[in-house]
Amino acid sequence: MVFISETSDDGSNGGDPTKNLQQEQEDNQNENPQQVEENPQEVEENLPPIPQEVPEELIESTVALVRSCHYPSLSLLSKAFRRVISSPGLYHSRLLLGLTDPVLYALIGFSPYNTTRLYILNRNIPRNISLRLSLIGSLPPLNHGSAVVTIGYDMYVIGGHNHQHQPTSDVFIIDLRFHTCLSLPRMKRRRVNAAAEVIDGRIYVIGGCAKLNDHWIEVFDIENRTWSTVPDPDHNNSSLRGGGFLTCVVMQEMICILDTLFGFSYEPRQGLWQSIGLETQLNLHWKVSCVIEDLLYCIDPRLGHRIVVYDLNELVWRPVMGAYVLPDFCYNQCKMANFGGKLVILGSVKSSLHGLEDVWYLEIALEKRQGGEIWGKVDSLEIVLRSVNSPSIDLLRSVTF
Repeated sequence: MVFISETSDDGSNGGDPTKNLQQEQEDNQNENPQQVEENPQEVEENLPPIPQEVPEELIESTVALVRSCHYPSLSLLSKAFRRVISSPGLYHSRLLLGLTDPVLYALIGFSPYNTTRLYILNRNIPRNISLRLSLIGSLPPLNHGSAVVTIGYDMYVIGGHNHQHQPTSDVFIIDLRFHTCLSLPRMKRRRVNAAAEVIDGRIYVIGGCAKLNDHWIEVFDIENRTWSTVPDPDHNNSSLRGGGFLTCVVMQEMICILDTLFGFSYEPRQGLWQSIGLETQLNLHWKVSCVIEDLLYCIDPRLGHRIVVYDLNELVWRPVMGAYVLPDFCYNQCKMANFGGKLVILGSVKSSLHGLEDVWYLEIALEKRQGGEIWGKVDSLEIVLRSVNSPSIDLLRSVTF
């Protein structure tokens, strides 16, 4: 049996094969029209412009998330990065994001102590790597015996001995964002180991020189960058040779100053001097001290180098409780600072290598308990500078930005 199927005349199932091929070519041409070759110059002109630099808004939103200790390095990437890092908007953004963090700086001199260098504590490294002090090589050597104050991200270095061991009236400002240094107008008097603090946005510099009829207290106007003097009718003076002081702090808007014989305070708004009661106890022992939440902390060598705290309202010293143990610091070569509400001490300890010393870093978290007791707990204890020759720690200062 044979099946016969019908076929159409258009050749779709048989028929003229050439006709079928011609139709397929026409259909393909209708589906894929011929592409027109374009002029590359015209294509380039139609493309959106490529930015030459990263937009500063993007830089700011990114840099705001980076710890501020990296800013000196980031500022070297380009002018745009430097503009962003120098703009107040960046620090306002960090404040709103709650990302401000303290950075610790130390002024350390080495024998023969003619000059000191500024170091930064390198904290933002992997936890399995020890903390360390790193020299800020972009800054020049600074005068030994300088008075130092910080306002925002600016550090003011005032007076001190120059490289010839002569008192100076030099004043420098260090921009801690970029680690750069500039000279400011000099003081009227040359000073070494002066007391210097900031009240109402003005820098008060006291002593560090012989007390004459005037110029014993000078005031620096930060906005106008000018020096002036204020009257000093009081009989208070330094008993140290050269008129310097051991240390000074600010409590309750007063500049509290320690001499070898007396502890007294100066209230700049009214120009008042008064004893603050510290000479009755531990008069000579708050040389290593700092203020945290308006309480004065210091090391008491008479109590086995325990930490004690002084309340200016109650006029009483109390021990800081806890099981912390201080290293065998050389008391005269250590400093204390408020580090974001924690108490930190930087001090030298004799090294295992003959004649050399290690610099130790101690960080203590503080807790105020019921009844007013202050308890301390060691958060960190590490060597941050190894085997150095007779380090003299002039300053330990925390800056938040």
